[in-house]
Amino acid sequence: MVRVLRRSFGVQFIFLFSAAVLLAGCSSGEPPTPSGMVHGSVTLNGKPYTNAAVTMISLQTGQAGSANIQDDGTYRILTPLWVGMYQVFLSPKLEDNLETAEPKPVYMDETVPEKYWNETTTDLICTIKEGDNEFVVELKK
Repeated sequence: MVRVLRRSFGVQFIFLFSAAVLLAGCSSGEPPTPSGMVHGSVTLNGKPYTNAAVTMISLQTGQAGSANIQDDGTYRILTPLWVGMYQVFLSPKLEDNLETAEPKPVYMDETVPEKYWNETTTDLICTIKEGDNEFVVELKK
């Protein structure tokens, strides 16, 4: 009976080892998609603007990122975005904690021209390159 247990253990070990080697070797062989991080500031007629979130979307890939504008007018998108061209537009501020927060009505600041609130009408375009990217959002009436 001892022989059977040893033999069974050896077969299991060989099977698990082979599976691990095969899984470790399985990859698409393609390099990762180049990406960059984005930060910057938002101004409305030359003054810091804070009452929204900045959203960027690639109309080619669908890749998108968003960040609330801070009290000093700055923003930082925390997820890397693939390199390429992005439409930049405003969206309502993101809630910090969606699970415990009371739902609030969506607010769009009417002092900002309507074109900046939609990815299809905005004239703001950001080209993201690998690494760190700074993009100043200049809103004009």
